[in-house]
Order: sequence, then structure tokens, then C-alpha cells
Amino acid sequence: MTLMKTANQSEATVSGHKIEMHKSGSGPPLLFLHGGGGFGTFDPTASPLAEKFTVYAPSHPGFFGSERPDWLYTINDLAHFYKDMVQELGLEDYVLVGHSVGGWIAAEMAAMDHHNIKGLVLIDAAGVRPEKGEITEVFMVSGETRLKLGFHDPSQVPSYDVISADPTPEGAAIGHGNMEMLSRLCWRPYLHNPSLPHYLGSVKTPALVVWGKQDAIIPVECGEMYSKLLPNATLKSIDNCGHSPQMEKPDEFNAAMAAFLGEL
Repeated sequence: MTLMKTANQSEATVSGHKIEMHKSGSGPPLLFLHGGGGFGTFDPTASPLAEKFTVYAPSHPGFFGSERPDWLYTINDLAHFYKDMVQELGLEDYVLVGHSVGGWIAAEMAAMDHHNIKGLVLIDAAGVRPEKGEITEVFMVSGETRLKLGFHDPSQVPSYDVISADPTPEGAAIGHGNMEMLSRLCWRPYLHNPSLPHYLGSVKTPALVVWGKQDAIIPVECGEMYSKLLPNATLKSIDNCGHSPQMEKPDEFNAAMAAFLGEL
């Protein structure tokens, strides 16, 4: 799964490092952090989010066209990087949204300092370890297997043929680089931070936790944990849906987002 190139793509410099930035819309700022596979068929800068917000959607350092600082090795490092970016861009009272690994980054950012975050949205986020189930291993499997794990019913995904098509040599190289960076960030401990649950109780920001009930990668149990750990969180679980509700159930996802954001 990769990030679709858009007309809203540009470049930003954070702490001296160039990153790929997608930006569009008008209104208060909203920062959208992608998962390990990129944005896939969901372009937040062309979604209903951009009708009421100025959407910032960067490619993580080490992914796609973004440089990786030599000091960046962990999700916690990446959270610090994005806190610097928020400051350098002058984002005030922004909405922070993250999917999968991007949700983990968002949770870490909020735990560091939530006072400038108006609303927090975690979509099938990594970061916490389930007590009963397991987080599925996605690094040592084929790209085809990883893609199948990502959706409960691919026929529900608009433009699924685009992300499931055989990649070009350039696309394959980008995908390999993304997975190398993802494994660097998330391998040990695997896709979670044992300390994170202890930090989240101080995050008073209104939060929405969105989860596909049939997520085969990060079980819905983790969504239930996040909704209990965050004091002001609401859980919206979406039935007949896997790891990426913004792609697989866009109407229900957009409705849940609109309802939450409208109350902020």
C-alpha cells in the first residue's frame, strides 16, 4: 500500500530536514499522520476533512520522499519530530488524527503535551499491547499477505485495484524502504510501547477512537483499551470492517468524524 501522489503535494523543512507534505483546505489546522503503508486510497487533503479544516498530511521521515534524521530510531523520536514541526508551522489548537502507526505517534504526542491539541482521533492505532489477543506479525510476510490482512472485505474499498496492482520497480523500491523504516521504528517492542498506558491518563483532550471490529492486525481490544485509558474518549467501532475504516467504510468513518469534530 502506498501514498497516492496528489496535486496538494509540496515540501516542508523541519529541524533542517526536508519532508514530503500534503496540504489543502481552509479553516483551523488538522494534522493527519498516516500508517505504515501510507495513505492508500484515502487522501485526507481531498476528503471531507478539508472542507472545514486546513489539513496537513506529511510523509513520515524515512518514508516516501521524506528525509530521515540520523537520530530518529523510535516512535517516541518521531513524536518529538512532529512536535517540532507543529511548533515550526505555528499550528495552534489543532486537531491531531493518526491511523495505525500514525495513531501511535499521535498518542505519544498527546501524552507529551496535549494543551495545544483541540481534539485527538486514533484510527486502529498501534501503541498498546492487547491483554487477551495478539498484534499480528506483518513484517515477515509478503506484501500480498499484508494487504489482505488490512481489509475485512476488499470489495468495499474504492479503488482497491490501484493499491493491489503490481508495483512498478520504483514503487517496489519505495515500499521496501518504507518497511525498512517501519521495522526500525516498531520491531522491539513489537508495535507497542509498554509505558504508553501509564501516560495516557493525563490526556484530558476530547478523543475519538475509531476501530474496525474485524481488524486482523490490531484487534478491537486495543481500541477498547485506548477508550478506557484516555479520560475523555469515545469508542466508535465499525462492523464489517478491517484495519482501515477510512478506506473500507468511508461513509461511516466520515460520519463519525463529522459528529466528533462538530462538537469540538
